[in-house]
Amino acid sequence: MSHQPRPLRIIQAGLGGFGRSWADVVRVDGVERVAVVDPAPEARDWAVATLGLGADRCFATLDEALKKVPADAVLIVTPPETHHQLAKTALAAGKHVLTEKPLVTTLDAARDLVAASEVAHRILMVSQNYRFRPAAMAVREYLANDVIGALTAVRVRCLRDMRGRYAADNFRYLMRHPFVVDMSIHHFDLLRAVTGLEVESIYARGWRVPDSPFRYDPAVSALLTLNNGATVTYDGDWASVGMETSWNGEWEFTGERGRLRWTGVPDDAMDGSLTLLRPGSDPEMLPVPPLATADRVGALAAFRDAVASGEEPATSARDNIRSLAIVLGCIASIETGQVISPGA
Repeated sequence: MSHQPRPLRIIQAGLGGFGRSWADVVRVDGVERVAVVDPAPEARDWAVATLGLGADRCFATLDEALKKVPADAVLIVTPPETHHQLAKTALAAGKHVLTEKPLVTTLDAARDLVAASEVAHRILMVSQNYRFRPAAMAVREYLANDVIGALTAVRVRCLRDMRGRYAADNFRYLMRHPFVVDMSIHHFDLLRAVTGLEVESIYARGWRVPDSPFRYDPAVSALLTLNNGATVTYDGDWASVGMETSWNGEWEFTGERGRLRWTGVPDDAMDGSLTLLRPGSDPEMLPVPPLATADRVGALAAFRDAVASGEEPATSARDNIRSLAIVLGCIASIETGQVISPGA
């Protein structure tokens, strides 16, 4: 008789707007949400009404949940400044951790969590869900297969109008460098993932947009140098007017033998097209194979599989610290006006 393995039992910490959007995600085969944590009573009431959890599975603190509910892992979907404490608590309790990006807000905190995961012998993974999108996977394969030759340059642009998307007191409107911290981490992580290269230097500038609710800079331009000498130009704006790109951004990769363009649509991040342009040839549309599990479902499935196998996932904290270092290097360059060499 075959034995059905027990599902990965997850405690979800965080039931804000984005936390609630995980409701349908945490239904992957082999995963079971056994409890939720949120300090707000109305959020816990929502969990009882929507998720089918009993009130005895809804807690105000992670410590309380860990003491009362058997679990294997913790999913952290809370504001960035809370990630370090929650992850440390979960790891100290012997639980695996999947956290929303960014991992934490400083490199020292990231190193501390990596060390804690090693001591606990537990998986610590960041949900860099943009890696788990069909076009991103396809770009990585095409570049790895040398379709445009040696990479010489990359252009990335992401424009979104977020001025009325959140409540007036949302943390994104109040945080310093909101685009860089909350959005650029996706693009910088994608840059590393699809090219297989690392960033050696960063020069960045940010600016305020007075007709927006952002207290600090919602826009950024950056010039990055990769460790093969290629140049990356990056533009991001969360207070764009009149034009929006895909959340993934618009990308153009220039190589010795041609260019690869990745474009998408503003309202569907799963929809993307790839165009190959070679001198003397007509543009060629390249196929984008579908994925069995994509986006956050793909990230959660990868986490489940890593816990089951004991193998380090592609977006482990040990790897993700390099993407975080680019984000923090970008911030340091904006604040100092200097060229920064990110170091993880």
